[in-house]
Amino acid sequence: MIGKNVIIRLLSVVLVITLLIILLCSCKSIAELTLDDKGKSFELEKGDRINIKLESNPTTGYEWILGGETDTSVVSLFDSKFVQTEKEEELVGAGGYEIFTFKAENSGQTEIILTYKRSWEEEELKEEFLFKINITVK
Repeated sequence: MIGKNVIIRLLSVVLVITLLIILLCSCKSIAELTLDDKGKSFELEKGDRINIKLESNPTTGYEWILGGETDTSVVSLFDSKFVQTEKEEELVGAGGYEIFTFKAENSGQTEIILTYKRSWEEEELKEEFLFKINITVK
């Protein structure tokens, strides 16, 4: 005969596993995009997130800057950070990646435009320094 304590422990474990499964299933998807994805179109559902990971070296003065054309009622910038390349973590001035996380907010269409430039320079951008994608949120 199984004791009461064993049954309570088994039920607790089953409850925890069930809650974890529900939590994992309810998470919204996160797409990982790179420079190879520029010019493409993507469909998202409300609550989805996308990460855009672009090579960068802020010590040169260059940075990826979000263009003002993005409709933030459709997608909003959720987070941005710079991550140094793993093999160069201890090198001063080493490059890495800027990672932008956007969240789908409401139905609609917009573009995400990121430009790689020095904020104080006004020169015309070369195509290779422009990252542009089209987003549709359903």
